Amino acid sequence: MKPRTPLHAYRLVYPASPHTFEVLWEWEQPCIGRLLWTAKTFGCQVVQRYFVDWHALAEENRRLWDASYRLRPADDPSVMWQVWMAEYRTLVATVQEVYEAQYGHKRTDHP
Repeated sequence: MKPRTPLHAYRLVYPASPHTFEVLWEWEQPCIGRLLWTAKTFGCQVVQRYFVDWHALAEENRRLWDASYRLRPADDPSVMWQVWMAEYRTLVATVQEVYEAQYGHKRTDHP
């Protein structure tokens, strides 16, 4: 049997705001880079975690979704966090684009 390769994931945390809900875990580039950019730009933190495999990460994101995100009715609750993640990625990319448009340049002090 082939050994499982751990999956490395990241998420934003807001230590100055203890009432903020837990953010979903992100596992793909360029989205991880955008999380790092957001943390540096807005003074929040990025935490990292290893998951045994995709299934473990999906289960954790589903748990977070059920606890914090499920605000609208879902036809299939098992995939709603994935739909929200796509919307969230777009939002984070848009924030980065607005920053760059406002200040006329990209930040160069992030990975």
